[in-house]
Amino acid sequence: GTEPFLFLADVHVATSATTQEDPLILEPEWFYGQADLADGQWVRAALPNALAPGQILAVQMGSDVFPITPMSKPDFTAQENYGHTLVCTSAQDMELVLNIDGQHVMPVRITAGDTIIRLPAQYLNGHVRLLSLKDKSGSVTLFEQHQLMPYIVTPEDVMRRESAAPFPNALLAQTPHRYAALKAVMAAAELETDFDQIMHALNTLEGGPENIVLKPLCFPDVSNPDVSIIIPAHNNVAFTYLTLCSLLIGQNTASFEVILVDDASTDDTAQIEDLVTGITVIRHPVAQRFIRACNAGAERARGKYIALLNNDVEVTAGWLDELIAAFSRFDNVGLVGSKLLYPNGDLQDAGGIVWGSGNPWNYGNRQNANDPRFNYARQADYLSGAALLAPAEVWRKVGGLSSFLEPMYFEDTDLAFKVRAAGYDTWFIPSSVVYHFEGMTSGTDVTTGFKKYQELNRPKFKRQWASAFCGFGPEGQHPDLEKDRGIVGRVLFIDYAPPRADKDAGSYAALQEMRLVQSLGYKVTFVSTNMAHLGKYTEDLQKSGVEVIYAPFYMNVSEYLDRHASDFDAFYITRYYVAQGVLGQIRRQAPNAKVIFNNADLHFLRELRAAQTEGDADKLDRARQTRTEEMDVIRNVDVVLSYNDVEHSVIQAYADGQSNVVKCPWVVSVPDAVPAACSRMGLSFLGSFSHHPNSEGIQWFVRNVMPRLTAKDPATQLTIYGSGMGDDIRALGGTHVIPHGFVDDVSDAYAPHRVFVAPLLSGAGIKGKVISALAHGIPCVVSPIAAEGIGLRSGYDCFIAEKPDDWVHAITELNMNDTRWETMSQNARAYMHSTFSYEKGRSLMRAAFEAADMYGARP
Repeated sequence: GTEPFLFLADVHVATSATTQEDPLILEPEWFYGQADLADGQWVRAALPNALAPGQILAVQMGSDVFPITPMSKPDFTAQENYGHTLVCTSAQDMELVLNIDGQHVMPVRITAGDTIIRLPAQYLNGHVRLLSLKDKSGSVTLFEQHQLMPYIVTPEDVMRRESAAPFPNALLAQTPHRYAALKAVMAAAELETDFDQIMHALNTLEGGPENIVLKPLCFPDVSNPDVSIIIPAHNNVAFTYLTLCSLLIGQNTASFEVILVDDASTDDTAQIEDLVTGITVIRHPVAQRFIRACNAGAERARGKYIALLNNDVEVTAGWLDELIAAFSRFDNVGLVGSKLLYPNGDLQDAGGIVWGSGNPWNYGNRQNANDPRFNYARQADYLSGAALLAPAEVWRKVGGLSSFLEPMYFEDTDLAFKVRAAGYDTWFIPSSVVYHFEGMTSGTDVTTGFKKYQELNRPKFKRQWASAFCGFGPEGQHPDLEKDRGIVGRVLFIDYAPPRADKDAGSYAALQEMRLVQSLGYKVTFVSTNMAHLGKYTEDLQKSGVEVIYAPFYMNVSEYLDRHASDFDAFYITRYYVAQGVLGQIRRQAPNAKVIFNNADLHFLRELRAAQTEGDADKLDRARQTRTEEMDVIRNVDVVLSYNDVEHSVIQAYADGQSNVVKCPWVVSVPDAVPAACSRMGLSFLGSFSHHPNSEGIQWFVRNVMPRLTAKDPATQLTIYGSGMGDDIRALGGTHVIPHGFVDDVSDAYAPHRVFVAPLLSGAGIKGKVISALAHGIPCVVSPIAAEGIGLRSGYDCFIAEKPDDWVHAITELNMNDTRWETMSQNARAYMHSTFSYEKGRSLMRAAFEAADMYGARP
């Protein structure tokens, strides 16, 4: 008969501690198949979901799709959320359950109208927790949010006014940045580091400008500074002092000098050099205002770079280093600017837009500073003069700030246009963070005081640069698209996870491919199906100019595509199973966009080889199913990228020659010099052990080749490097085998060793580990599968070995013959330089886009 099906929601398994008196918070719901169907069925029911409006939920079995109708939610909203109290509005009475961090905390009775829910006191500890309200089955989520649960509710401004510093850290938005700054200070500390001064500076920042205690500050004497920081100041000594304290706390590798231009101050600023030593003070007996003050400071600058910094800011650790890094990260940079935050952590400026009307737009103002839109480096129309930096050579070439805009306003916008007119690019660098007390120097009312020059200078700016901005977009329309300057189009990269280049070769390849696409002039956005923000890896992508999409701003790829698919000219999808999940939606919502598919490796070929190696019939069947699914994707994209000529032929054979298959570039850097053979010893292997062929191959090598090698030379050692090393690989360890594991710098897996081995028995695609090893000058002995697609010549730039005795002979030759070792090392490096260079990769990527009928790339 028909078997019943049980759907369990929100299941938790734990040791039972329930007594008969404990109430059950959740009440399970049961669903059964219909008894009159003898062959069984799927039970379809209204299931819970967290889908965006208009999305569907379905079960797919092979080619059959079973749609699931989302359960309609009651009319219920959380109208107000104070962190400690929720005010909810409902159209009906309901029995709900409050969940915190996945734990069922207490039942909640909701009545029609407004209901006030006080959150349990034991959770009000200043930590962020996941808060949700669910129905009593635990299956329908009516409200869910990561929530800061405060232990103090006194507003920050009240605390500053009515209490005394230091204040509770939980109230201050700057606390994480200050903690990071202290870590950086400690890491760079030397014997002469003045920790008393550091603590005073920190206390000053935490106390705020209202609680300043003026004590002596001492900046180090720098004879040849990297940066000259120009700070114009007119009165407001408390803010100026706070800014100087932040410079002492905000640790940077770059050295700097401070040039403070006292623009006819009448407060303690007039005696600032009696309080602060190690800085240069320029005095104006008559106020010259912002433009002349900045230009006067720049005339005294000794640094390679000139930075303008308002006197009402708090800089953060690394703010200068991040700005300077842009000049090596991007080509032809002439001006860079920081991300500005209000003291409460709200976004103040994320790189300005100038519309076709000539009016500037303070992009991102008062929005969430953590939103992905505001956290990737990009070219911008202008950078705020509150925190910007230019090479001194560029500053002097364009003449600094323009005198026709004196005394102030529009000078930073004008500067950006002058820099671009001189042939340079202007970049917003969000990894450089500066808090800005906006309006402290000139107020905010544009009809009075010096702020009125904002409107007086507006027509002057427009008259000067009308030809430059006339082609920009209509005012106020699509700012999220308008903000991206200097691009020829937009490409969305989609993969299963953010790339981690130090973990696996596929991630390294993904980063290089994004870099190549950027070099063609495209703005690159990246989204992964796991929607993860992976800390440093995500931030490194953002620093490179890639917009990264992640939760909780979007909860799945489909939600992002619903809103933004039409923004893109092309989609670059890696892996067939990723493409399966998004291809249909892309074709519906962006029918004119091109789809470029990188198969990474031909999955079914890898699975087929593994099945044949192991003689596993079930795996063989799975490989056939993968082939069907993979080829279905290949037939429905515009271009297929493959690293491997063998795979090209296989794809075309199964596609009857109808697929548009082109070569996928692989880029590797070849070091200028490598250690000589005489300084090396032992064998090396490097690979990610989450990839089955690596585990399979090295285990075969240890069991079948190492005993023969050690019989000939008992001193032989193999060091195994790689991420994701499990117990099966660690168990290989012994006198002759060292399972080292993860290594931060891949060169450490090559430089100390004499021979690199890649004994892969299965797999597909191109083997990045082999290319990397050859580029680093360590001669390689590889299996035929490991050599596949690289174009290697056995005996010339590597040895290709298959049987154990072949491996022993090749390794022994390289261990014993220094001349052969050096010749093979040089041959391999020359081949890597000519075949896998950045220039060659860029040419191949251009060809891939042209194969998709996209000819707009930069030369």
